[in-house]
Amino acid sequence: AFNGKKWEKFNSEKVASLAYARIQGKAALIAHFQNSSLMNEDKRCRPILFHTEGPNAGDQ
Repeated sequence: AFNGKKWEKFNSEKVASLAYARIQGKAALIAHFQNSSLMNEDKRCRPILFHTEGPNAGDQ
């Protein structure tokens, strides 16, 4: 739905382009980043994880 779409509302000539990610799946992303040097950076720059199910849905 977004591939090839222009961002007309933002007065831009940019065109959206979709591609498969190198790392696929939530578990693989968590494993990749938990041992990453990025976790030594400022907390504001680190990836965050939200609960998607259960009583904590929407929480970090």
